[in-house]
Amino acid sequence: MIHVDPQPEPADFDARVRQKGKEDLQGTDELRPHWRHCIPQLWQAYRGICAYSCLHIPRGTGAMSVDHLLPKSKQRALAYEWNNYRLACSRMNARKNAFEEVLDPFEVQDGWFALDLSTLQVTPGAGLAAPIQQRVQDTIDRLDLNDDEFITARTAYYDSYRDGDLTFRHLRKHFPFLAMELIRQGLAPKDS
Repeated sequence: MIHVDPQPEPADFDARVRQKGKEDLQGTDELRPHWRHCIPQLWQAYRGICAYSCLHIPRGTGAMSVDHLLPKSKQRALAYEWNNYRLACSRMNARKNAFEEVLDPFEVQDGWFALDLSTLQVTPGAGLAAPIQQRVQDTIDRLDLNDDEFITARTAYYDSYRDGDLTFRHLRKHFPFLAMELIRQGLAPKDS
């Protein structure tokens, strides 16, 4: 994971999502998924990068989703609030579920998570205070960031970059965590 800067609420978000959700918030019934109306805008605002896996989510795959940072099952009042939304691939959203111990990408600091380039496993960054290191490890474990699928995806990006099939610019755009780690580890092009 890397730090994600919060993006401004779209101009039509209030009308398309929040106002439609107000009626649902008055009752005790299940909340209707009005947040789905803003998925394309969320994708655009966050350049298509999953807040948790740091991988680009291709349009048209059906894999992009709205993660409610504070779960709607526990914080109904935030179900239709833009600032509670994180762009997530459907796999990360399902794994995060209603768990609240996962670190907020808006609060994560660069360097908290590292990438071991020999295995492409995500690890806690070096030199973290014990409480932060534990929260980072808990997030890695909860989201299963080192499962075979994600390691395979990281490997494909890294191998394509090393083989010259991908530029560093493309890597920055589609897998910013790997690009940042290459810079941190002194393996990026000098002009990056």
